[in-house]
Amino acid sequence: MKRYLSIVCIFAVGSGAVMAQSTGSGVASKNRDSSAAFIATQNFIVGRLGRDCLTEIGRSETPLEFQAKWQKDNVKYYGAATKYMDARLAEIEDPEEREAVEGSYYASVQKTAEAAIRRQFSSGTKNDVCKYAMTLIDTGSMNIDEFAKSNKLPIMQDLDELAAWSASK
Repeated sequence: MKRYLSIVCIFAVGSGAVMAQSTGSGVASKNRDSSAAFIATQNFIVGRLGRDCLTEIGRSETPLEFQAKWQKDNVKYYGAATKYMDARLAEIEDPEEREAVEGSYYASVQKTAEAAIRRQFSSGTKNDVCKYAMTLIDTGSMNIDEFAKSNKLPIMQDLDELAAWSASK
């Protein structure tokens, strides 16, 4: 099952193929778009696992508390993605275009994350999948720096560049 969860999370890398509009000069870039989408997809997966698994395995925290802990543990990347998307959308003057880019981004993140979660839950019983996923998240194995480096994801360089961009703003 461990290998399978890695495949599910790597599947989230594909979420970067989202926003073809407005990638001209300024804040927007394809690499930042992909990185922000990857981070948002991981965040969505953690939140959904919290929603679907916490009561299943007898945990008392709320899904929001569970997700907030992951966000705090990944603040370097999660904060960078949030800051980037805020700046990315703010630079689009046309409200319809801005809404289209934002809608495309969030739809892609949700679609990719939900597909990954469906695949994960098809790999075993709900209780077994939940126990395993919660253990990975609790131990930090789903933290972006740990996960991307241990799986040798090529997107890691882009994630670090997004974090550096954010830190310079």
